[in-house]
Amino acid sequence: MSVNFTQIVNYITSNPIISIILSFLLGALFSYLIIIGRRKKENIDKKKLESYVKGINYIIEDETDKAIKELTETAKIDPDMIDIYVSIGNLFRKKGEINRALIIHKSLLARPNLDKDKKLDIYLNVGIDYRKAGLYDRAKKYFKDALSIAPKNQLAKKLLYEVYEDSKDWENALVWHKRFDGTDKHILAHLYTELGKDKLKEGKTEDAKKNFERAIKEYKECFDALVNLGDIYFHYGKLEKAYELWEKACKIRPELCDVALNRIKDEAILKDKVKKLLFEMPDNNFIKFFAAESYMKLGEKKKAESLYKNLLKKGITSFSILKRLVEINGETPNYVKLFVNYTPSTPLKYTCTNCGYSSGKLFFRCPKCKSWDKLKVSFE
Repeated sequence: MSVNFTQIVNYITSNPIISIILSFLLGALFSYLIIIGRRKKENIDKKKLESYVKGINYIIEDETDKAIKELTETAKIDPDMIDIYVSIGNLFRKKGEINRALIIHKSLLARPNLDKDKKLDIYLNVGIDYRKAGLYDRAKKYFKDALSIAPKNQLAKKLLYEVYEDSKDWENALVWHKRFDGTDKHILAHLYTELGKDKLKEGKTEDAKKNFERAIKEYKECFDALVNLGDIYFHYGKLEKAYELWEKACKIRPELCDVALNRIKDEAILKDKVKKLLFEMPDNNFIKFFAAESYMKLGEKKKAESLYKNLLKKGITSFSILKRLVEINGETPNYVKLFVNYTPSTPLKYTCTNCGYSSGKLFFRCPKCKSWDKLKVSFE
């Protein structure tokens, strides 16, 4: 005897007890499937969280490769976690693998339905990638794209200002510094000074003069602007004004005094300025050193020797001072002369107090961390 599906259904529906039992079993099965689904999701969430935490810990410990591996695993578990992909790209950028960072960050822009904040974050990171690669024009484009989404975003303004600085576009750097901040008079003065230097290279002396004057108006003790403005007055034949500005620069930053003194070619004027600086700042070691160097140029070795020896007594054990004393003292044994003369040295060391970058070459903007006016000068 055969029983078809229709007969089974009719039998179940005509029997209330069987219907209740079946409904209960179906309900239990459905509940079981929900519990299994939840447990699976909980396991996935737990795994995702563990992987993410590991990745963050590796970032903190500066173990970039391990962080990339863990965050990549997290991204595989949940491909929609855009923040994770952004972080992975940032870690590749930190490692110097800019192309891989760009591939990851730019691929995120192709995702549909990105909200405003996510898109803004991606634009900023792509811009930072290009800036790190030295592709400043492309960086500017993405920072401007970020501003088109959020015109008041301060980070985008700051990054755009900084990339104009990096590319030495001082005119636009001034514009964006004012939009981003505009309150740091030190930086404004330097930007006007750099713009003035560019104008000088273009042969636009009067425009350069206006920018140097504007720099001093923003910050009256801007050493670089004072020195360069002195150059213009010297060029115009207004020598007294030039000497006055250079002397003022020496008094403001004695540790950079050689920059100004080396511009004075008139021996009588140089003697007068050196004598005056020594009288007004008798205890300043930099003034003593640069005065001694000036006396060496003038051929007054006895005066120079006295100053060099005074510096040694003060605890300034610069190798350059020893070289000078060997040069002055004709009775120095030849082996000492050979040792001193063939040992490379620079008189001064210029160090950024912000990041520790050090060089034998003067800088006003740190080549490494890009900060202005964080310069410390010391004897080498």
